[in-house]
Order: sequence, then structure tokens, then C-alpha cells
Amino acid sequence: MNDLFFAPVERVRRYIDANLTEPLTLADLAGHAGLSRHYFSRLFRAATGDPPMRYLMRRRIEHAQGMLADRRHSVCEIAMLLHFADQSHFCRSFRRRTGQSPLQYSRAH
Repeated sequence: MNDLFFAPVERVRRYIDANLTEPLTLADLAGHAGLSRHYFSRLFRAATGDPPMRYLMRRRIEHAQGMLADRRHSVCEIAMLLHFADQSHFCRSFRRRTGQSPLQYSRAH
């Protein structure tokens, strides 16, 4: 597959990185790519190895790691800023991805 084929995926990846603190849905991402949700999901997974929403979650956790390391925000604030359902959802997602709780990560960094 050529670069032109994956151009919408790269455009959405940049959009995700620029909007991690915004509430994003699959429909938003597919709309930004100018594709149907179904086709966009298949294309995104083929290009990145992850479904779009898993990729978004991974990028949010990576962003949270930086926020925890600089210690300017509480775990609750980070959960709200990155649009997790609540602090518990953030902590479960963070632990699943990193193997540590947000507090453990913050103390280690």
C-alpha cells in the first residue's frame, strides 16, 4: 500500500496528538479522515496495528505519564483532563498499560 493510501491515518494521528485533552469519538476521527467509521477503523488498524480507540487510549496514557512525571497535576485532574470516565477508570487503564498505578509511576519518576 502506498503513502497516499495511509495519508488519512497520518492526518488523524496528528489530530489525536494535538487534541488529547478533547473528548474524541470514533465518529470524530473518521470524520476528520473523511471516511466512514467502518472503513476508517479497518484502514487505521492496518496502518498502525491498533484500532483507533485503543491507539487514542495509548496516546492518552503516554501523555499522562509525562504529566505525572512533572507532578503539576493530581491523578484526579489528569483523569478529567484526558477525558477518562473517572479516576478509577484512569487508574485501571494506566495500570493495564504500564504495570504500575499512577501514584507508583509518579513516585518512580
